[in-house]
Amino acid sequence: MTIAAPTTKEETEARLQRLLLEIDDLPSIPETLMEILKVLDDPRSGPSDLGRVVRLDAPLMARILRLANSPYYSRRGDITDIGRCVTVLGYRTVRQVAICVSVASSVMAAVANSGGKMDYRELWRHSVVTAAVSKHLAKMSGHEDPEELFTAGLLHDMGKFILELHAPEMYWRLIGERSAGGKTLLEREKEAFGFDHAELGEAFGTSWRFPAVLTSCSRYHHGFAPRDSNPAIRAATALVALADYLANTVEPPTSDLGFDPEMVSVEELHVAAGLTVGQVESHLAAIREDITQVSAFLDLS
Repeated sequence: MTIAAPTTKEETEARLQRLLLEIDDLPSIPETLMEILKVLDDPRSGPSDLGRVVRLDAPLMARILRLANSPYYSRRGDITDIGRCVTVLGYRTVRQVAICVSVASSVMAAVANSGGKMDYRELWRHSVVTAAVSKHLAKMSGHEDPEELFTAGLLHDMGKFILELHAPEMYWRLIGERSAGGKTLLEREKEAFGFDHAELGEAFGTSWRFPAVLTSCSRYHHGFAPRDSNPAIRAATALVALADYLANTVEPPTSDLGFDPEMVSVEELHVAAGLTVGQVESHLAAIREDITQVSAFLDLS
């Protein structure tokens, strides 16, 4: 099946929204996540409001507390209440962890039942690695909210998970056949579906009411945001794009997920992220340590 490519941005967006509505196994936004996003949208809200929402979802709270007590966030192991969690880790960290856990547990459960051949667990591992690298690069560059970049990195490949739900057999073939003719996976996806997984990830994030920085990082993690974009969002997308490249090369996936490093302009990625190749190379040992510490995110079931 090959679909004629849409001719306008509006046509592409309409097709993406139709696809999201047509996927029977696509989970709807969890009620708790809706409430969390409402809290985040309310400038009058604070830690107690977030704690109140999370306490209403016992499984979610248990996962957050398990992560809060993991080596990546705390070596104390004594965080037993969401209020204490917010006090120790901070409001920004807990809110981002809540988003990550809500999305991951919903989407991963759906993909596990899709019957596809893609190694979705390895794709999730790549997502977790990208999250850790994104946060590290954010700290290096002086980004104001490294936790937000962690979330952006974790969710950057949601489009691949959605395509696995939509057309698992076809998508697996695309990944395997992409190199014929020297084409990237994005180009193959465009030919087959009329859009690529980056565009689909943006559409999915929009439908789940993600903040603009998260949807933009999904959209531009294989390239660069437009020059007229919000400067903060442009900087964030550049950091996640570089993190995606590093995750694929420093800690490469053990199965083929469709990434071709030889088709990436490495120097341009570094320049856009505001970091030099030398700076990043000097941090590789610390980046690898972060990757090791973040393993608690690998199992959110």
